[in-house]
Amino acid sequence: MSTIIRTRSPFFIRTTNYASPTYDIDYFRMSITIFEGPDGATLPECGGIFGSYTLKKKVLPGETSVTFEISEIINDHFTKNYTGTYLTLGQNVTVAVGVTIVGFETDGTQITPSVSNYYYAQEGYNDFKDGVNYTAQPILLLSENYIEYHKGSRINLPVNAERVNNISWRKNGVQIFADTVSPPADSTEVVEYSSATTTSQQYDEVVVTYDDEQSITYILKEVEECKYPVYKITFVNRWGAYQDLFFHKKSVETLNTTSESFNRSIFKPRTVSYIQREDCDEVISYNSYSTTDHSKKTHNANGVESIQLNSGFVDERMNSYFEELMVSEYIWLVDMSPLAIGETVASRVKPVTLKDSNFTYKTSLNDRLINYTMNFEKAFNLVNDIR
Repeated sequence: MSTIIRTRSPFFIRTTNYASPTYDIDYFRMSITIFEGPDGATLPECGGIFGSYTLKKKVLPGETSVTFEISEIINDHFTKNYTGTYLTLGQNVTVAVGVTIVGFETDGTQITPSVSNYYYAQEGYNDFKDGVNYTAQPILLLSENYIEYHKGSRINLPVNAERVNNISWRKNGVQIFADTVSPPADSTEVVEYSSATTTSQQYDEVVVTYDDEQSITYILKEVEECKYPVYKITFVNRWGAYQDLFFHKKSVETLNTTSESFNRSIFKPRTVSYIQREDCDEVISYNSYSTTDHSKKTHNANGVESIQLNSGFVDERMNSYFEELMVSEYIWLVDMSPLAIGETVASRVKPVTLKDSNFTYKTSLNDRLINYTMNFEKAFNLVNDIR
């Protein structure tokens, strides 16, 4: 398996230790190439390269190696765009990273051979308690083995294609259908999405076979809502993958507007108008103003729409998902009501930001029934002002 860099957390690379008297080391040069391709492959010469960087770092007195941190450089080259479908989302979840390090002595002599390593990188993060350079890979790119889904919707599970071999979708222990996962050929295939439509079929578990022989069961729970409109929140989770959360209960939409105003003069000391005749006679009036003109003028008026969502009663095992939503940098809102004739799924997808900055963990012991209320703000103005 490849080493995975999660770029929202630091990733440190320590260079080779070139000790004296064999070497009189002065500095190290690191070349970083971020590209779309297989781990360990020959770097592309043009197409598929997202960025190339060269870093130099001098050795401190008494030291014989240095440390580079590369996560921030890589993180700038991810693109996140959700349009309502999971068909191609794996393409912008993972990038390949090639790193080559060369040492130089004080007289300019290059130390050979250079050291090259290849990684895969995802726009996820590690927990503080994971420690430095935590690179463990999950089976599915989810933090729990429990998932709640809305009846009639599509379930989308982010799959680690480097570890998973097969995904069996089941109901009451009976397999309904299965996905076979092939080893990834390049970075665009490291994360795949296994999907199932629940319009006419229910599922209560997914059995995932990984690392050739082992298996793990993910529990699925269907939630049906007959009264309130259902909204789906799609966000980028801690593993850098897209994940869905459904909000089934009461929702409230609001509009917050802003504007500026100034007083202007509507007084007209001399007004010329014309009577529509053959000779266009002029009619002149003096010292007048219109009582229907705006003396106090509004400008730069705009608004931002917000929505408050309620999750409905959820299992305590969903807490980690809501936690990851709180610190996600990419969130989209999708109205799950039936599409009108000619309407597309993409037209229902709205980029949003989470307005809440505090999150109180609820448990079945303390709260019995767990419901989360969250406030989202659409990440664009009501009046189109994109120039």
